[in-house]
Amino acid sequence: MSDLLDGFLDPLGRESFFGDVFGRTHRHFPGGAERTAGIMTLARLNELMSMTSVWTPETMKLYLDLQPVATADYCARVPALQGGGALRPDPDKVQDWIAKGASVILNDIDALAPGVRALANDLQSATGGRSQANLYFSMHQHKAFGPHCDVHEVFAVHCAGEKTWNIYERRDDAPVNHPAFKPSDEERARRAGKVVAQVDMKPGDLLYIPRGLYHDALASENGAIHIAFGVTLPKPLDLLPIIWDAAIQDPWMRSDLPRAMDAAALKDTLARMGETIAGALNSAGAREVAGKAIETWPYAFKGYDLEGLVAAEPATETNGYRVSKQVKVTRHNGKPYLSDGKQQVEIPSDVAKQVSFIMTRERVTEAALQAEFPEMSETAVAELFRNMKQMRVIA
Repeated sequence: MSDLLDGFLDPLGRESFFGDVFGRTHRHFPGGAERTAGIMTLARLNELMSMTSVWTPETMKLYLDLQPVATADYCARVPALQGGGALRPDPDKVQDWIAKGASVILNDIDALAPGVRALANDLQSATGGRSQANLYFSMHQHKAFGPHCDVHEVFAVHCAGEKTWNIYERRDDAPVNHPAFKPSDEERARRAGKVVAQVDMKPGDLLYIPRGLYHDALASENGAIHIAFGVTLPKPLDLLPIIWDAAIQDPWMRSDLPRAMDAAALKDTLARMGETIAGALNSAGAREVAGKAIETWPYAFKGYDLEGLVAAEPATETNGYRVSKQVKVTRHNGKPYLSDGKQQVEIPSDVAKQVSFIMTRERVTEAALQAEFPEMSETAVAELFRNMKQMRVIA
């Protein structure tokens, strides 16, 4: 976790937050506007929404007084050079709705702004979860949603204007994204219970809301902006593909069921399935696959460094190789790995120290590695550099 997230958790601190608050109760962290100046402002949002070719009816949604605005009422078909066209939000229509009090929701903006991307990566690193950032732009005294709970942990970062959040007394037990956990608005309001706390959010504030806790919010002035970072942690449900992959290897599991089965035969079939699945899950292979699935659960939100590429001198024996900023050294079950957030490669134990040395530098030369580890032969150094170049860890 970097200083960015640490700043939001001040003065409680990360250790106390994850020990006493995370997953247990809501918590408000007041802060100054400087905290979010590099993440999102009204001017930056204006620029972002003006990138009209980026937005679709799925990534930009409008709500007015708890009701969604119909796609046809704020979108228009934009012609394409190749013919046909795409349905996109129309700036004039969107602004007309905003003038009426509509809220704008921008979904999946993690990679669209450097500050958002940095905080999303920090949250993933700190929690081991997967982040999704949605932005909410609201007008005075117009509410987009009534009482509801989320299926993930919520870190709401307030960026502009002011908004009052209601925290309700009830909490659903481990909800997930499934129709069984999508009650009607009326049922949500009933389940929420009474308001037990109100939080006034200003620019720079962070509000943490645990998964399943009912809440809603209302803007106290025009132009309130907050970004909700939803962090989804891996669950046993997410490991179910292991069962399928193991079952597909078993000839009996691939066999056809008899055309007619009585109750006893069906009972025996289900019992055998349970034994087969239990055996598969107790295997070393299943543990290895599950461990890698959990290790690689977070998704790295990457950015480009074109200026660095343009300014960089070609690698030579003198100035060395540029070390990738996207690859990190991680650990799983006590073993070191090179990971870019999506894939990982185990680091051989005999070069683990050397790889860690390389990854702490912006540029590295074979001579520098040789000087740090004089016991390595020139051949071994050359081979390590060759392998790391093939993996694009250095260039």
